Amino acid sequence: MTPAKESSEVLTVMFVDIVGYTKTTAQLSREEFTRLHDTFDNISLPLFERYNGKVIKKIGDAFLITFKSPTNAVLAGIELQNSFDQHNKHAKRPIKIRVAIHTGEVIVRNDDVFGEAVNTASRIEGVAGAGHIVFSEAVFSAMNKREVPYIHLGMQRLKGMKYPIRLFRVKSQYDEILRRRKAIGSFFKKLILLGLLALVLYLIIVYILPYFEIFNP
Repeated sequence: MTPAKESSEVLTVMFVDIVGYTKTTAQLSREEFTRLHDTFDNISLPLFERYNGKVIKKIGDAFLITFKSPTNAVLAGIELQNSFDQHNKHAKRPIKIRVAIHTGEVIVRNDDVFGEAVNTASRIEGVAGAGHIVFSEAVFSAMNKREVPYIHLGMQRLKGMKYPIRLFRVKSQYDEILRRRKAIGSFFKKLILLGLLALVLYLIIVYILPYFEIFNP
């Protein structure tokens, strides 16, 4: 038996999976199931290659990929989401994905990867939502921040992990829309509050102050 080739190195680990996969595939015929996976693969695989990502394996609906560059990993995630957004505009069955990324030391054994960095990336995947790219502080520290718009999510406790981990999310166009909506909502709330204060002041001046002698010499 040939001994297993094993080494340790620092890599950026990415998980990509389809949101709502179990519910979706339960409604598909075998032909539709094959078409779903063909679409998922045909969009994803060229993008991994473009950003020098190495596909370790596909587990059901999830890809496990490693990158030597944290920045490339995040940029690949951004282009993935953009590509699926474009696909979904004209698709009968939209494919929503989520992306989780973490950087750390992994054990490379027979073209597979193991270790805490892989487990952490998998846990981050569990808190990512549809259309999101969530990454750890380790990725944030190592990546080129001028190339990636991001939102700080704060410290998060992940299932099965002893210590909380600081997470970030790539900022999208929808975040800007949401920010504007919140700003408009806040403006109108302040406007309503000022209106109520003005009304109270008016009522005090017109109906209460006349009863005081100071206004009736």
